[in-house]
Amino acid sequence: MNENFTVRKATENDISLIENLIKGLAAYEKRPQDMTAAQEDLRYLLFEKNIAAALIAELNGESVGYAIYYPVFASFAAKAGVHLEDLFLKPEKRRNGLGTKFFSEVEKFVKQDGFSYIEWSCLDWNEPAINFYNKIGAEEEHGRRYFSCSL
Repeated sequence: MNENFTVRKATENDISLIENLIKGLAAYEKRPQDMTAAQEDLRYLLFEKNIAAALIAELNGESVGYAIYYPVFASFAAKAGVHLEDLFLKPEKRRNGLGTKFFSEVEKFVKQDGFSYIEWSCLDWNEPAINFYNKIGAEEEHGRRYFSCSL
């Protein structure tokens, strides 16, 4: 089967699609109640404030996934990178090499944007994702705990 897989930068016209894909990730992560983002907020932050970049993965013209990343800075090395907030392929599109292709395309966009590394986190129970990250050669960082606070 000849499949056409592409990745493109999202546009404002993709807001409804992005919202639906985020809902898909929230459901996969067993946290659908945490998906409280409104389309207006996503549009404002992604396209007016440019807080983060969003990519859309398409297979034969059908949207099958998305990625969202934003800039980070490594002060010790004086390097600019990105934090990959979301990398999601619809579950029925996994296990056929698309994840590897998608991550490779994300890397290309990150490099084109002028960044030199990607960092991300993963839920500790998500063995399929952990196995995927190990397969693509990612290094797991130890000795760090993540914290957050609301402002």
